[in-house]
Amino acid sequence: MGKTTGSFTNGRGQKLYTVEWTPEEGEVKAVMFWHHGFGEYMDRFDASAEVWSSAGIAVYGYDAAGMGRSEPLQKAARGLVARFEHLVADAEEFLSKVLRPSLASKGLAAVPLFLAGNSLGGLVASYVAARQGEQVAGLVMQSPAIDVEWTPVLRFQAMLGNLLAALLPRAKLVPAVRPEDMSQDPRVVAEYLADPLIYQGNVKALTGNEILKGFRGLVALRPALRLPIFAVHGTSDRCTSLPALRTHLAALPSPDVTLREVAGGYHELLHGPEKEQVRGDIRDWVLQRAGKKEEAEKQAEKGAAEAEGAGEVASEGVAVAV
Repeated sequence: MGKTTGSFTNGRGQKLYTVEWTPEEGEVKAVMFWHHGFGEYMDRFDASAEVWSSAGIAVYGYDAAGMGRSEPLQKAARGLVARFEHLVADAEEFLSKVLRPSLASKGLAAVPLFLAGNSLGGLVASYVAARQGEQVAGLVMQSPAIDVEWTPVLRFQAMLGNLLAALLPRAKLVPAVRPEDMSQDPRVVAEYLADPLIYQGNVKALTGNEILKGFRGLVALRPALRLPIFAVHGTSDRCTSLPALRTHLAALPSPDVTLREVAGGYHELLHGPEKEQVRGDIRDWVLQRAGKKEEAEKQAEKGAAEAEGAGEVASEGVAVAV
């Protein structure tokens, strides 16, 4: 696996850390843009990227603003999402400024591109997929945070969220997920807690409120999600909602939707006991859909060529007839 790191500057003047994993040998069969979850960073996915890149899938990503190795680096700005739209805009800017130019320079512009993400990254990738669906081959979501189960208590808290976000935007008032709910493997939890690059503790009021806005906004984008979709979620995940994911997927117009439920799986499916299976499931689905897209494009090109040839013959026939 070849790994390259770099940076790009987003529209708000922040330098974001970028990473690219490419196959060291063999053809590139697919490209996957991966957006990480809240408070983490891309280098955590080295092992997963190695599995995917060794199978011919190039993986691209970056640390979101205020997370991992990306700016802003000031403590007050870490884990702060001032606008949910900023997350989406950065992803689209990365695609246009970094990923697609990189592919073009390597002669890979025609390789099928998949959008993907875990947890909050699954929500961000969904927004981009809804906006750029015709330009991508599919969407992959691992333990996506796409909504919550709206109880009366949560609705009341959401109402307060608007007020708190306005008055105390940087206050860490939103309860964070419990670290022990991240994985059933104590070693994964211990590594998570000991990692200095992972945001720890409660979520800032403004960030929590903006993520809730992201949940609500996705509902309006459902009609645009017509591309192939693969989602994987643990049945014992207490960090994101499997029932909400089921409801979301059932409401989509896409004729190609796959949901894999991992029995007993927690949130960190790419790091826990089920990691090899889940990495393999994502790899296999991406490669299968990449093959279908390439075949469809070849058939379309063949059909267009045949139609053009038929048109030329017909034109000649008309000319002769005249």
